[in-house]
Amino acid sequence: MIKVIPSDDRYTVKRDWIECKLSFSFQKNKVKNQGFGVLKAFNDDIIKAGEGFDIHPHSNMEIISYVIKGRLGHEDSLGNVGLVNAGGVQRITAGSGVEHTEHNYSQDEEVHFLQLWFESKDKDVAPSWEEKDFSKDAQLNKLLPIVSGHSQEGTLSINQDVDIYLATLEANNELSYSLKNKRKVYLFVIEGSLELNDNYDLAQGDSAQIEDNSQITLATQNRAEIILIDLI
Repeated sequence: MIKVIPSDDRYTVKRDWIECKLSFSFQKNKVKNQGFGVLKAFNDDIIKAGEGFDIHPHSNMEIISYVIKGRLGHEDSLGNVGLVNAGGVQRITAGSGVEHTEHNYSQDEEVHFLQLWFESKDKDVAPSWEEKDFSKDAQLNKLLPIVSGHSQEGTLSINQDVDIYLATLEANNELSYSLKNKRKVYLFVIEGSLELNDNYDLAQGDSAQIEDNSQITLATQNRAEIILIDLI
C-alpha cells in the first residue's frame, strides 16, 4: 500500500519569526495524519535570521534535525553547544528529560531544516546529543545512511528500530529499495520531483507512506533530493 500526501495537505503554522509545515498532528492543530509507525512528527521549518525556539523540555523522544539551508544553533541542559551546518544532522535522545534551545544565529540568512520525532524504544534512558556533517557527494545517486538504530558505521545512533537515508538523484537516475517483512517506509521529497514505482509522481514537499511492499523504485527525469525512513 502506498499513500501519497501532497505538500499542500500539510498544516502550516506561520508566525513573524517561523514558518512550519507539519505532516502529522501536533498538539491541537488541524492535521488529519496522527503519525506513521513510530514516527510522530515530521516538521518542515524555516526560522528567520536571529530568531529561534526558547528553552523547552522533552522526554522519551528521539529528535532528528536535518539542516537543508543555513545553520542551526543548539544548546541544552546537558551543557552541549552545537552549530549544525547545511547538510548536517543532529540527534537528541531526550530520555529521562532534557531542556534545549534551537536558534538561527545568522543575522542575514534563514535556516531551513526538517525535524523528525520518533517514540523512544527504551524509556527513561540517559539523555544525549550528537551531530554530524554529511557530504552531498556521498549521497549522489545512492541512499546514504545517516541515522540508525542498528549500529551502522558512520551514522548517528538512535534509540529506536529506525534507519534514515538521504539521496540526491541526478537527472535520469533511478534507485531501488527493498523492504523487510512488516516494515514501513516514509519518503519525503526535499527538492525536485520524483516518480515512485512508475505510478506516483511526487513534487517538492510531497511525501509517501509505504507498507506491505517488498520493493520500491525511485526515479527522476530532472533532479531530486529525498529523505527515506525505514521504520516499524
